[in-house]
Amino acid sequence: MKKILSAFAVAAVTATVQAASLNWAIATVYEPGTDTLANGYSAYLFITEQANDYGAKVTTVDEIESLIQSKGSLSDYIAAQVAISNGRQAVSATGYNGNNFANGDSLSGFAVIFNATDYSEATGYFVTAEKSASWTSGTGAKSLAFGAQTATKNATAWTAVPEPATAALALLGLGLMIKRRKA
Repeated sequence: MKKILSAFAVAAVTATVQAASLNWAIATVYEPGTDTLANGYSAYLFITEQANDYGAKVTTVDEIESLIQSKGSLSDYIAAQVAISNGRQAVSATGYNGNNFANGDSLSGFAVIFNATDYSEATGYFVTAEKSASWTSGTGAKSLAFGAQTATKNATAWTAVPEPATAALALLGLGLMIKRRKA
């Protein structure tokens, strides 16, 4: 029995070490309109195409931006999240739902950087270009390397997240205009 358990443990470790995985990284994020490296920001990975279902819903940039603008929940779409500190990821983000990629699998995605530690508290966001990875075997790591996001230095590259009160005030103003016209 002891030999069987030992063999099982070795097989499990070997499978874990040999499993194909995905790494993703973002480098050099700046605060909007400055040369200051970002601190207290966060980045989220979203998947646009995948060969198999690995957990997160497949989405588009437009769908995610629409959810951000309407203050909707992104939780079903988030594949991974990292903190940004000193302009870089604070933690290496490795793996994606069990590291179980197989030969022939492919995956594409983009990242959204928020100017807060949680997207629900952000006042602005930046969308990276889409990246892709494909596996030619069931082992090894592939990377979605988003690289240096030097465009974040430009304040106009960031999109504002509307405050919920802004929409309410706009509707109130519209209602008052309509009421005044009727009077």
